[in-house]
Amino acid sequence: MVTVFSFWNCEPSLANELPKANPVYFETDVRPILKVKCFHCHGELGETSGGLDLRLVRLMKSGGDSGTALDPSDGLSSLLWERIASDEMPEGPKKLTDEEKSTIQTWLQQGAPLLRTEPDNVEDARFTIEELQHWAFQPVKQPDVPHAPQATTEIDSFLLHKLQQNGLRFSPAADKRTLVRRIYLDVIGLPPTEQQVADFINDTSDNAYAKLIDQLVASDQFGVRWARHWLDAAGYAESNGGPLNDTLREFAWRYRDYVVDAFNQNMPIDQFIREQLAGDEMLSEPPSVDNPEHLRLLTATGFLRLAPDPSQAENNLANRNMAVADSLQTISTALTGITVGCAQCHDHKYDPIGIDDYYRFRSIFDPAFPLDQWQTPNARLIDMTPPDVQAQIDQIEAEAKALEDKLKAERDAVALEIQERKLADVPQDVREATRAAVKTAPNQRSAEQNELLDTYPMVKPIPTIIGLLVEYDSAQYRHFEKEFQKVADIRATKPLPHMIMATTETSHVPVSKIFFRGNPEDAQQTVSPAEITVLARLAPDLSIPENNATLPTTGRRLAYAQYLTSGHHPLTARVFVNRIWMHYFGQGLVTTPGDFGLNGQRPSHPELLDWLADSFVQSGWNHKQLHRMILLSAAYQQTSVRSAAQDAIDPDNQLLGRMTLKRMDAETLRDALYHVSGQLNLTLGGPSVPVTEDSEGKAVIGKRQIKDGLKAGVASDAESEYRRSLYIQVQRKLPLDMLATFDQPVMNPNCHCRPESTVATQALWFLNDALAQERALALTGELWNELPDKAAEISYPPLVRRLYVRLFACEPSAEELAKCVEFLETLQPQLVAVEANDRRRQAFCVLTQTLFASNRFLYIE
Repeated sequence: MVTVFSFWNCEPSLANELPKANPVYFETDVRPILKVKCFHCHGELGETSGGLDLRLVRLMKSGGDSGTALDPSDGLSSLLWERIASDEMPEGPKKLTDEEKSTIQTWLQQGAPLLRTEPDNVEDARFTIEELQHWAFQPVKQPDVPHAPQATTEIDSFLLHKLQQNGLRFSPAADKRTLVRRIYLDVIGLPPTEQQVADFINDTSDNAYAKLIDQLVASDQFGVRWARHWLDAAGYAESNGGPLNDTLREFAWRYRDYVVDAFNQNMPIDQFIREQLAGDEMLSEPPSVDNPEHLRLLTATGFLRLAPDPSQAENNLANRNMAVADSLQTISTALTGITVGCAQCHDHKYDPIGIDDYYRFRSIFDPAFPLDQWQTPNARLIDMTPPDVQAQIDQIEAEAKALEDKLKAERDAVALEIQERKLADVPQDVREATRAAVKTAPNQRSAEQNELLDTYPMVKPIPTIIGLLVEYDSAQYRHFEKEFQKVADIRATKPLPHMIMATTETSHVPVSKIFFRGNPEDAQQTVSPAEITVLARLAPDLSIPENNATLPTTGRRLAYAQYLTSGHHPLTARVFVNRIWMHYFGQGLVTTPGDFGLNGQRPSHPELLDWLADSFVQSGWNHKQLHRMILLSAAYQQTSVRSAAQDAIDPDNQLLGRMTLKRMDAETLRDALYHVSGQLNLTLGGPSVPVTEDSEGKAVIGKRQIKDGLKAGVASDAESEYRRSLYIQVQRKLPLDMLATFDQPVMNPNCHCRPESTVATQALWFLNDALAQERALALTGELWNELPDKAAEISYPPLVRRLYVRLFACEPSAEELAKCVEFLETLQPQLVAVEANDRRRQAFCVLTQTLFASNRFLYIE
């Protein structure tokens, strides 16, 4: 068992006799510093470098090989301070910061006080009361909603109560045009069309906004938008990663489609979590290809296979262990906001999680990740193709193979005829010997045969006989090449096999052990599956079986998933609602969504977080209801305009007295560019649109073309290219250039908060990239083609007004309109390289591209 401080039963120390002004204590102030920087050499896992253990003050007084390390009566003369102040300790590049040194210095000056008497056994001091009482490790409360005048929803009551305590209030509501663009981009990830803007503006009913919320949450594009957010937390990628070869995961897209469908169908989130963790253990019978539920449950478990897995390229113990460790990091941070993975090699440096905790937690998943019976990613695929579909695949392949064999025979016959003509040019006395050399395998040729082939190079040996067609009859070669793109066309009509990237267990139940310092080659104590102790304290009846005899699997993951979604786990609901809040308000109530531990940030509104979590569970984990609650709040509908009064008190908007200004993420920006130009393909589901390198090494949409063994350009089609960005293939080492430019994260292993950079390459992309230029041209063409009289002199102002509504959901002000028209009239005569009758249109295209690059377009408002 993990042991904890027993100080609560001990007598208070002399700390009570100290002055109360700014006291510094070992347990709350100094120990956390030493735990992070020093315990790994001085106390943890029995390691006491120089014989010195720093885990207790009395052990510092006892000292080590160099004598006592601490004399509380003269702390600044002690060996401890001497080594710290001189940066001699800790060893290595990570020294104590000035702030940390100052804390320890103050503690020593105060006489090295303790909050409580230390235990006799140092192991009883592994974790402190303060660590165990961290807010995130306590049960979710059911707080009373505070009374706040003018609040119209419970969410607003919590926020207004805190604002009013700080002399603030909500900002005015955003105007309808601002609000309609905001909600469309937030809920479905697309800007509203001109008609959608007009519909909302013209709806003067009291419930116009509520109706719009219902409409958007019911849209099938809701699932596309919010799946992207979940896939970040889940670490979704369609390649295996690793330092050598980033091999593809051809069928990962089925998991992506599972998430989209789950969100669109409003699957309860407790079910969503259980299916991803243990879908295979929820099967009541062997999986059947004819059972849609079986397909769904197995597909859901792809969640456990999303982490980087370099074993596909190099299957060794280190890579297997790395794949498991990354999977556990993803699982723990995505679902519980706890960085359990930080205890893989040693006790967690911040949270009360021991290395034994880590391996007990890992034991839950060991039957699915057995290091000693490992399967590489491709070997784990499950074929769930229905018999009728497989029969169709086989029939089409047989047809393609028959044509391929026929064409090969015809081609080879023509090539052999050419070869015979070329052999006729060989002197008669060596002709037969040359013919024999031609037909002999390369590794069996004699020196004399190789010499003959070098002397008469116009005679191609059998393996390269096709080269005769290329060299001597290019017309025939082109003919056969054309007849073969037909074989490819036939094969392209095959229905896709239903391969699933799933997680399953075998009958083998591995023995789980602690790896010393995280080394899988140094397995030591045996452990049993269990929740980490600090959380298991809240569920005394929780039992995770070694091997559930009533199931065909061990049942470990299922038991854990049921506990996570029982409504009693302190983190599951908190973490999920915090993520939803973050995507609407720009930052979570906890601003470190993947770390609710001691090293993360405390919630800005703890009562609101608990109220949201509790309400969410009480609603049956209703995902869409949670969205509606947030969207209906006055807090969400505020303007984002700053005020000097608010900035003076709350410059970072922690209290949410205004809406946070948010920038479009990479996928939303790309989708918006296609959408405003009328070209976006809104089709749901199916295989991902491939990404490859073009001749300049740039990651682009399309498939690499190979001809004669050489790269021959990139082929793509508009139908695929115009799909939403969620459906673009995500390779770890080859992200689509445009998405990478605008901060699409690389999943190593997952992402909780996307970075947001502002760099010159983004402005240059808008200026130079073909995608931006083509979208501007397409939008210009669409507006131009809708003009009532194309023969008449085209007036710029009406076009500029429509352009503004397309891009910003509002018309330009008089000043903006005047500046745009001035820009166009100034630019038009400078376009001397453009046909005179097309200059007005080209000038407008340049304006469109310029507005694409504006902050007003790039930011949600």
